[in-house]
Amino acid sequence: MKKGHIKTAVIAFVAGLSMVCLFKGATVQASSLPAKYDMNLEFNAEKKNLTGKEDIYINNNSGSDLKTLEFHLYADSYNKRETMPFYNSSMGDKPLLEEEKGDISIAKVIVNGKELSYTQDNELLKISLDKELKKGENLSISIQFNLKLPNGVLRLGYSNDVYSFTNWYPILSMYDSKENKWDENSFNIIGESNYSDTAEYNVNIKVPKNFTVVSTGKESETSSEGNTKIMNLKANDVRDFVMIMSPYFKSVSKEIDGIKVNSYYLDKDNNSTLNTAKKVLDSSVDAVKFFSQQFGKYPYEDLDMIETYFQGGAMEYPQLVQMPKYPSDTENSSNNSSFYMTSFIKEAAVHEVGHQWWYVTVGNNEFKEPFLDESLTSFSTAYFFDKTEGPYSQYGILSKLRSSFVTTNEGAYGGIKIPSAASSVDKYDNMMSYNISIYGKGALIFEDLRNRVGDAKFKEVLQAYFKEYKFKNSSIDGLLSIIEQKCGSSVKEAIKNAIYSDKYNPENLKVTNEDFEKISIERLKSSIKASEDSKGVVLGSLFLRAAQGEKVIIVTPSSLSKTEEALIGDNLKNYFRDLYGKVLIKKDKDITEKDLIGNNVMLLGNPQNNKLFDSISKSLPISINKTGISSSSFTITNENISGFLVTKNPKDEKKVMGILFWTKDGSENFFFHPEMDSQFTISIDNKQFMNGNF
Repeated sequence: MKKGHIKTAVIAFVAGLSMVCLFKGATVQASSLPAKYDMNLEFNAEKKNLTGKEDIYINNNSGSDLKTLEFHLYADSYNKRETMPFYNSSMGDKPLLEEEKGDISIAKVIVNGKELSYTQDNELLKISLDKELKKGENLSISIQFNLKLPNGVLRLGYSNDVYSFTNWYPILSMYDSKENKWDENSFNIIGESNYSDTAEYNVNIKVPKNFTVVSTGKESETSSEGNTKIMNLKANDVRDFVMIMSPYFKSVSKEIDGIKVNSYYLDKDNNSTLNTAKKVLDSSVDAVKFFSQQFGKYPYEDLDMIETYFQGGAMEYPQLVQMPKYPSDTENSSNNSSFYMTSFIKEAAVHEVGHQWWYVTVGNNEFKEPFLDESLTSFSTAYFFDKTEGPYSQYGILSKLRSSFVTTNEGAYGGIKIPSAASSVDKYDNMMSYNISIYGKGALIFEDLRNRVGDAKFKEVLQAYFKEYKFKNSSIDGLLSIIEQKCGSSVKEAIKNAIYSDKYNPENLKVTNEDFEKISIERLKSSIKASEDSKGVVLGSLFLRAAQGEKVIIVTPSSLSKTEEALIGDNLKNYFRDLYGKVLIKKDKDITEKDLIGNNVMLLGNPQNNKLFDSISKSLPISINKTGISSSSFTITNENISGFLVTKNPKDEKKVMGILFWTKDGSENFFFHPEMDSQFTISIDNKQFMNGNF
């Protein structure tokens, strides 16, 4: 939105009570009035209770005389299950236990030294002023309150000695001077509902001495006594303030372009998640660097990524990201939980870092226009993977946005109503419709814009948008205004129509069959890599080597009939897919031991009459003979066994060897594929099947 068209005014905060007298008789611009919250708090970890006082200093820059002031009390949404933000029905629908309820209660309100009446209802604190606050006048407010943390795994609450304070304190609402009213939206159960100005925070909090406190801004210990300490937490130019604390936090850190990125993880009962925390750190550092280059420099000195017990994805806050529980290092080394890391946690980390640009720095009314932060961040995440991993990355634009697009005509989603991307969060009937519209369709609109104007011009748009609305609140009109300035009115109108249409169907972005196949291969490669991270080589490892351009030799028995050759060839084609034409096929009579060195090899045949098998049999993790098959963990006695196993090449441990074997009836009926997450698969009499790891 152009400056002259901004309709929503801002109530700016004054940086300190001592400054109030300085504003009398002076003409001061809103931009010169930094907001400030001063808090003095005490947290009782045994009672899960926080008490304290919040002082706020206000200069009325709204353009209107005010008779009331209003604050959001989002913590009250945790009073009952049906109002809990992002509550998952799989968690149950029984009435909340007392310990599961969250609550904020106001004890006293003092305005300019005088106690005033107030009401607390529907997540709102309403204060009736004893005299109007005239335009340009100042006042100080002191709010005494008590916060009860709920027990649970949502955004606000505690679980297993991790305490998350999010949307927890009275925060001044936004005043709309056009409509002469305060924003009174409660925190919606779908999406987010944050809407506030940037502010300055100075928080002193007493906590147990063994706690590590991580917050928006910077933390420092000021004093300690007995089993407690006082932490001072300071932040500037932030539109919200969050604290997460635990006695079990440890951290790893890196610096990038003067920005310190910290990855906090839980280390309890010798069950560390350090390895995953390091991966989160690396992904976050890469994202900070990329987004700074693409959109504008990250405007703060620190960024904290914090492991918690949050269930429901991950959640962004100023300078801080609330991450879910990580797989432990033991789990990472014993099963395929590393796939969980690559398929969700890495992408989640990049996504939440992206929100530091869209919502944290460039703000918006998340209740009214979630498109501005969530859709743009979803696009930015896919854009990151597109540029860093290539166009066929499983997290890139083709895979995450374009290939998953389904036309929004009636019935395309089983009758679920999909509103336009411009819709407010309360217009969505369920999470599925919200996800499709905002994370999918909305994000695709930004790719539509990029497709229309080209990469360079698109970057100009987002850089100009970031610069114009840095530390301010934008709107869809504001974004469209920037698009018009940079790209012209016709592009602006096309994007406007896309945003406001519930029938958006960008034919120009549909994916070809060839691209679908390439996307499929990239997804499979990522899955196999994740399996290898936790298990070593797996059944898909030969496919992965071929897909990465490494040489693969298939060694077939000379004794096969043409029919057997054709049937086995079909199995191999199913395994290697379009890569089958790139592998080298040799007869066993033509192969030498030299061929086994420096190459990935697939060896086919009956071990009982194959010299190559004899030369490597003692190096294999499995023994095959006339009476059956055995390994360190099992023995099977049967004359008719076939199977496929993958191990390191005994002649070259840097390479992979796959063995497709049979002892009696041949392997033409035996099926295997690279998606199988194991190191061997065995068929007994073509009736019983067994998969596993060595």
